[in-house]
Amino acid sequence: MEKTSRNVFESTVLIVGMLALIAVLFLAGCQTIPPAGPGTGGTGGAGAGGGAVLTQGTFASAQLFDPTVEIEAKTFKTEEEYAAFVKRNAGGASYYYGGVRGEVMLEMDMAKSISSVAPTAAGGMDSANAAVQVNAEEGGYSTTNNQVRGVDEGDILKTDGEYIYTVTGNTVFIIKAYPGEDAEIVSTIKLKSAPQGLFINGDNLAVYGNFYDLDYFKSIDFVPRQGMTFFNVYDLSDKEEPELVEEFKFEGNYFESRMYGDYVYFITTTGTYYRHDYPTPLVIDGTVKSSIAFDRIYYFPIPYQSVQFANIHAINMDDVDEDVNSKSVAVESSQNMYMSEKNIFITYTEYINEWELRNKIMIDMIMPKLTESDKQLIDKIKQTDDEVLSQQEKESKILQIVQTYVGYMTEKEQQDFSDELDAELQEKLDEYEYMEYTIINKIGVDDGDISIVANGKVPGHVNNQFSMDEQDDVLRIATTISQRWSYYKGESQSTESTNNVFTLDKDLELMDSLKGLAKGEQIYSTRFMGDRLYMVTFRQVDPFFVIDLSNPKNIQELGKLKIPGFSRYLHPYDENTIIGIGRDTSATGSTRGLKISLFDVSDVENPKEIAKFVTDERYAQSTAEYEHKAFLFSKANNLLVIPAYSYSYGECWGGRCPMDEGQDYNGAMVFKVTKTEVTLRGIIDHSMANGNYNYYQAAVERSLYIQDELFTKSPNLLRINKIDDLSKVKNLELESANTVYPVY
Repeated sequence: MEKTSRNVFESTVLIVGMLALIAVLFLAGCQTIPPAGPGTGGTGGAGAGGGAVLTQGTFASAQLFDPTVEIEAKTFKTEEEYAAFVKRNAGGASYYYGGVRGEVMLEMDMAKSISSVAPTAAGGMDSANAAVQVNAEEGGYSTTNNQVRGVDEGDILKTDGEYIYTVTGNTVFIIKAYPGEDAEIVSTIKLKSAPQGLFINGDNLAVYGNFYDLDYFKSIDFVPRQGMTFFNVYDLSDKEEPELVEEFKFEGNYFESRMYGDYVYFITTTGTYYRHDYPTPLVIDGTVKSSIAFDRIYYFPIPYQSVQFANIHAINMDDVDEDVNSKSVAVESSQNMYMSEKNIFITYTEYINEWELRNKIMIDMIMPKLTESDKQLIDKIKQTDDEVLSQQEKESKILQIVQTYVGYMTEKEQQDFSDELDAELQEKLDEYEYMEYTIINKIGVDDGDISIVANGKVPGHVNNQFSMDEQDDVLRIATTISQRWSYYKGESQSTESTNNVFTLDKDLELMDSLKGLAKGEQIYSTRFMGDRLYMVTFRQVDPFFVIDLSNPKNIQELGKLKIPGFSRYLHPYDENTIIGIGRDTSATGSTRGLKISLFDVSDVENPKEIAKFVTDERYAQSTAEYEHKAFLFSKANNLLVIPAYSYSYGECWGGRCPMDEGQDYNGAMVFKVTKTEVTLRGIIDHSMANGNYNYYQAAVERSLYIQDELFTKSPNLLRINKIDDLSKVKNLELESANTVYPVY
């Protein structure tokens, strides 16, 4: 109980208590990056909350993450174990996030279970990020801008050097693209749900996305409460008549996908929602319904708070008749994913919540003071079936009883109690070196086999997938430890944010760390290249760090450069030159325009910005700042292409702001980039394709090149221009399935 006016102390205690209760509910259910997460592989022991699945009607009083405990992955032995886990964790996702809690009876035929496959050990890659992204220059055309060479990422635009495959609305377009003057749409595939990406493997085309079709769900007598995805495979031997050869449906929302070799690893996420007749995530192969077997679902004996299942499906694109191999891992929401040639790494951030910790200590302190009847009431609450009360609801009811006792204390008792509570809290907080951790789940993949390999954790949170890289069985990872404000640890105090680099071995055991970089700033971009890490942090200026990882047991900072602005994405030009895209800023940190930088790192102790381009338009934007697949670079062609748009506004009246002609554009910026130069050559205009209904985002989605021609794609238009002089070759209209209105 915090200090309060003596005259109104007792009258406000109950109000404060209720506000505290509301805060507990809010913090438990509304964290954007929730605590408690999975692990795999540790050397034994159980996390807080016990080493076994709680049965129905039990209570895990310590809903707190303990970073000191090593945990080991477990699988469910029976349906009862799985049901207890799901029901116990249903409150975190459904009660607070609007899902449906409890079980729903479904009249369905009992589905077969996917057979168990023994896990296989996964080795590390010979060289993660072994070289600069190739962009298929040997073949005369560009590929998707993948993070790791050879590990393809699904995207909305693909080419095989002759044909282009792309998505607009609910339609897949197959286009005879080269030569551009003869370009034409040879066929389309119209779907009921909008595709989110494509893969090409020889003559096979995979099309996938979230699936919405109530009529279909009725036909199979199953309406998913947690989303459904589709994964269709088409034979393109005859481009004019694509043949659907395999049709998969996977329960859950689309999360990520990669293709290595002939296998696509397709990942969906599902929440905790139990069904009697069909408890585990659904897989439909054609018309055959299946579920993931209980012993292929992995969890961790820790206190989850917003649990999800990451469902990993391995699909053979070369032999679509091969059974899909599926496994599932219990994780928390808000994940990032990185995939090397041999392993998938799924991460999320775990926070130690001071307020929740304080309430737990308070409950423990009050329990001996309760009457026997209230002790029995609390025991009854704990024993209530998890379908009736979730773990969070049980804890909130217990806390309400405890707050009542605090309210009846005398003023001196309340103050003494508060002092004792703060002392115990501070003692507990002193046990924690950090208050946020990235939990890392390592999942081995090998020609369709999926194995749970290891689990680890490092302090801080990652920025995105480029914060991770694997080389020679060593995972390299960069994190930011957020600024922290502590109200309970003595007087109110805050700590500055810091940035860190860690190396972990094949078992995800810590090898070395470089901590405390750029205090008060946070990571905006990272790029691992061979034995080096290039990292940009920002607060007011752009510290560009060069970090040596050649000895993973001895990480060294080689040099850094401070310049105004920051880069949100870094891309290799060659082994000693890096391209950065981000924002220019003033000396005080206010943004001033879109910026392309060229960094020379040949002298690692003194990196230099040797060339730059900054837009005159202060608010010019590019989706390539955040979406690396929108970034097209070809060293052989001295070519860099990014989506870009800018709108400026004059005097506003009547709620409408007319555009200031002459400073506005929406299209693709085309740059000449050499080892010493960044020059804007021109803009491929797509404003005419915007349909006058979407002024405030980039029209261009992706770009690619084939031989001597540049292709830029917006939803309704594919423009073809010559690379050498950007002269127009042809405009190809794409009829969008999103609108009934013609677009010109």
